[in-house]
Amino acid sequence: MRRSGRGSRRQPGSTDSGQVTTCAIRGIRRSPCSTGRPSSRPWAATTTRIRVGLLIANLVFRQPTVLAKQALTMDHVAGGRFDFGIGSGVWPTDHGMAGVPVWTARERTERLTEFVSVVERLLAGDVTDHDGPYYPYSQASMTPGPVQDRVPLIIAANAPRALAVVAAHGDGWVTFPGAATEADFYEASVERLRVLGEGLGGREIRRILLAYGAISPWESVDGFARLVERYRAAGFDELVVYAPKEHERGVFDEIAAKLDNYR
Repeated sequence: MRRSGRGSRRQPGSTDSGQVTTCAIRGIRRSPCSTGRPSSRPWAATTTRIRVGLLIANLVFRQPTVLAKQALTMDHVAGGRFDFGIGSGVWPTDHGMAGVPVWTARERTERLTEFVSVVERLLAGDVTDHDGPYYPYSQASMTPGPVQDRVPLIIAANAPRALAVVAAHGDGWVTFPGAATEADFYEASVERLRVLGEGLGGREIRRILLAYGAISPWESVDGFARLVERYRAAGFDELVVYAPKEHERGVFDEIAAKLDNYR
């Protein structure tokens, strides 16, 4: 299983990527949490090997043409190493912070479908005017294009209709427990992996677990090993972990010292 560090301030020798987030997660309103794109830019400019990603850009706060342009800029800063995560938001706090009414489940999926489709077209250089119901635009400019052949789209999704968006457009899928218990999340993840696999029809994409909420990666070294094996067996191939808090750094350092053992 590949390893990604979310919000980490250092680049361990065996880490595959560094990811930053951009959302207002309930329960951490007073926790340190910088906005994603500016935070990822120094990583992109000062590293040479790891992938650099935005995991995820919450479309509650975003407009697709501006976000696509920012992604292209980040890909140039990173020298073709940028991963572009997109999600439709899930917490009422996202909407409260943005001053946007909470969407119904149907509208959320419709917005995600249109948003991802638009961004995919723009990143590929198709700037044809778009007259969609949620994100219309005209006279878009996407020059210069990406450094890599395609900026990978990593899409956050849990519901079946959202998983269909991943199957149609995604280069990767990311999920995390949210408010669920670990046991419930694991059971749901097995089913989501099955549904996603059917939708992909044999196409391979990255399957990414964000260890957050009910999944704590830093409780113990043995616990981390069990976490990796449990979700690897379920079908995940990448693990994104949050930067350890001060009291978790001892376990983190032990794991980082032998990270290759968990691949």
